[in-house]
This record gives sequence, C-alpha cells and structure tokens, in this order.
Amino acid sequence: MKLIKFTLLAATTLLLGACASAPTTTSVANELSSAGNNLPAHPEDLTYAHHSINVPDSSAYRYQLDNGNVAYIVPDSALPLVAVSVHSRGGRYLLGTDNAGLAALTASMMRDGGTKELSPEELDEKLVFLATTVHVTIGATSSSASMNTLSSNLDESLGLLFDVIAEPAFDKERLKIRKSRLIDDMKRRNDDTRSIESQVFNDLRFGDSYLNNPPTATDVEAVSRKRMMGFTTEIFSSPNLVISVNGDVDPKAMVVKLNKQISRLQKGVKYPPIPTEAHSAVPGLYGVDKPGVTQTRVRMFHPGPRQGHPQEFDIKVMNNILGGGGFTSRITKRIRSDEGLAYSAGSAYLLGRYYPGMYLVYFQSKNPSVPQAAKIALEEIAKIQAEPVTDQELNTARQAIIAGLNERYSNAAKKVGAFVDDELDATPKNYWSEYENNTAAVTVAAVQKAAKDHLHADKLRILLTGKLSEAGAGDGEHGTIEAVTGMKLQQIPLRDPLTLKPLPPQ
Repeated sequence: MKLIKFTLLAATTLLLGACASAPTTTSVANELSSAGNNLPAHPEDLTYAHHSINVPDSSAYRYQLDNGNVAYIVPDSALPLVAVSVHSRGGRYLLGTDNAGLAALTASMMRDGGTKELSPEELDEKLVFLATTVHVTIGATSSSASMNTLSSNLDESLGLLFDVIAEPAFDKERLKIRKSRLIDDMKRRNDDTRSIESQVFNDLRFGDSYLNNPPTATDVEAVSRKRMMGFTTEIFSSPNLVISVNGDVDPKAMVVKLNKQISRLQKGVKYPPIPTEAHSAVPGLYGVDKPGVTQTRVRMFHPGPRQGHPQEFDIKVMNNILGGGGFTSRITKRIRSDEGLAYSAGSAYLLGRYYPGMYLVYFQSKNPSVPQAAKIALEEIAKIQAEPVTDQELNTARQAIIAGLNERYSNAAKKVGAFVDDELDATPKNYWSEYENNTAAVTVAAVQKAAKDHLHADKLRILLTGKLSEAGAGDGEHGTIEAVTGMKLQQIPLRDPLTLKPLPPQ
C-alpha cells in the first residue's frame, strides 16, 4: 500500500511539474486572445465557410437477406467493436388500444427474462463475460433489438441476441418483479409537472389512440407470458426486418451470419397498415393544477402537414427563425434572453410521417410570468406572418439547417442509422441528395408564405401544467392568461396514478 501511494504521489508531482513548466502556456493564451479580437459581437453575425456535403449512396451498403429482409452494413475497423440492431416495422400500433402495458413489459422482459437455454442469471453472467450489451425497444411504429460487443466475440454475442429475439423465456419470477417495479413507477406519475404534462399533452394531441395508451395497474397485472410470447413472434418476423451493422466486420461474412440467425424467426407475417389519423382536442386553453410548484410548464400546439409537403423546406427555415434555431431564434431570444422569463423556450415544427405533424411552442416560466411569455410567443407568430424576415435571419437559418446534414453521416453508427431510418420510412431516394439545394432555395417571401399558411394562432391548443391560480392571474401588468389568449381556461383534473380515473379537485 505504501508503495502504491508513493507511486501515485510521484506521478502526480511529475504531472504537475510538467504542467507548470510547459513552455507553450503563454503562447496559447496569446493565440486565444488574438483570436478573440476577431470573434463576432453576436452569434447572429457568425458566417460559415462554404463546404461540400457528401451524402453517401445507401445502396452501396444495402444487402438483401433471406426471407425478404434487408441489412445495411457499414464497416469501421478503427476499434475492435461491432454494433448490430435488428429493426422491425412492427410496433404498438399492432395492439390498437388493447393490451396496454404489453409492449413495455415485453421489451424489458425479452432481455431480463432469460432464454430457452439460459436462466436470467446465466444470461446476465454470459453477457457480462463477453462484454456485450443487449437492449430491446418496442415503439409506436417500429421496434428494435440491439447489441454491442467486441469483434472477437461477435459470433457468440450475435447468437445470444437472436436467442433473446427468437427464444425468450419470460421467467415467471423476473416478470413478477418487473410488474411490481412498473406499478411502483406508476405511483409517481403525479409527482412532478413534467410527467403530468407529458400525459395530458398526449391526451390533447392524440385522443384515444395507440399513440396514447398508458396502462393502469390492472392492465399491468393482466399481461401474461403467453401474450408476450405471441407478440414477440409477431414483432420480430420476416419479411419485416431491417438490420443495421457497423464496426469491425467483413460485410459478405456478416450477411452469411445474419441469414443463419434470421432463419430461426417466423416467416411470412404481414402487418396491417399503420393508422394515419389522430383525434386532437379542439382548440382551447387547458390547464392541470399542481399546487405547491413555483413554475408552470406551457405547450402551445396545433396539427400540421406531413412529410413531403411542397412547402416542407420553407416550413423548416421559417421555424428555425421563429423558435427552432436556438439562441438566435426569435421566441427563444425574446422570452429567454431579453426578458429572462424562462431558461428553456423555443418552438418545433414536426412534419408527420404516419400521423399529422405538429407546430409546438414550449417554455417553462415562473407562475406569474406565464401570461407575459405566452403573449410574446403569440406576438412573434403574428410578426413573422405580417413582416418579411431579414436576409441575415434567412441566411443564418439556411446555413444552420444545411450544416446539420453533416452530423447525420459523421460516423459509421450514424450513417447506418440514417440508412435504416430511410428504409423504414420509405424516404424518397433523392430526398437527402437534394436537401442542401432545397434548403438554399428558400426565399424571404417563401418563409413569410409558410408562416401564413401553416401557423394558426386561432387553432392552438394551449396547455398549462402548474399552479393555475398564479399562472392564470399573471403579474398584474401583462394581463391574465385568458386575456392574452382570448380563451377561457378549462381545468383538466389530475388522474389517479394507478387507475387513471379523474381525481376530485384539491
């Protein structure tokens, strides 16, 4: 022990001595100081050098597998690691609004419930020994089972991944524990405004839908091993798989390995079409009261167009200027930077793929300043519709959106993930190759037209989650929330966390 302490002390002394005597410290400081003299005074003044964006051809990495499945394989030998993800076109939509909680329990138990040949404890030990991780997710319209491992352990780890997919055991004792933990988590649904807001927002946006189907405690208890087995077989079946591989692999050899494993899965499973409609609440001002909190969370939203709309790129640039572009965007700048009313504020315009898109303004503010912040957001929506944006705003937004394209293909993992997303979403082949040109072609006039066509203040659903008495009344100087929005506040009751039945007012 004394020797270890002496060694650590000596190493620390040498390191500190080296840092203290480093001859470049002054020159580096001078260089930084000199560079600082050339920095723009404000982020809006930043300029970007023109650079060419290389959008890779996904077909060069696409392989047709057996039974109608597809794989994208991107080799990367920088490290002796391999990542494999088995993506499925199946998701919670296959359940409709029945079997709430089945998808979440199935996903967790596929990994934690052992396999036909291995108990849960044996599977845990084997994965740890192989330095391998396995994770399963079942989403609304797609699902995945993923694995990360050392390339030297690829064959054995890949076999374990497909054991989890093809032969899950759903151990009874583990299932009992997982159900108990899930119900314990459900008991905390009303503990904070974030979780309350999320659930009520889904109610307002989607209504009764597979996209909004939270389980009750009774639903969780009713989930059976037999039903999980059947759902797993349905989700991970041919020809519904798109497999991604990146890392230290030989593509041709990997195709052989994948075909061997997918032969273990159910074949010829055909999925029904994904539902494309949502049942959004009528426009209005809604509130959920949470006494005792000092800040209120606010979401203002309305339905929007889907992907492929002729004004898609105009909408992207318009939203970047309005509230989606960070500190340079108007809503963020006024609510956060100029008035100091919220730490986080901004907007998003999500173009729908399977269901309607959405325009969203969000912020969290001190209770009395909620009406003022909401008023600013509404003013900025009206302003971008009434007045042309500046050339500087337009150029900054276009450059920022185009620059984001580089990140999409910045490494092997992101590249293969992008290919899979496009395959699952049936993205038009020329979408990304024309992305830069389509963004650069957006004009000031097009931004204003997109704002007029696709921003609708009179159709907003506005949700307040917090202390409504204070958030509604405001600070006495900027009006009440009803006066600002021109809407009457409708209070939505909290739900019992286990039954989801409305609770009486507090």
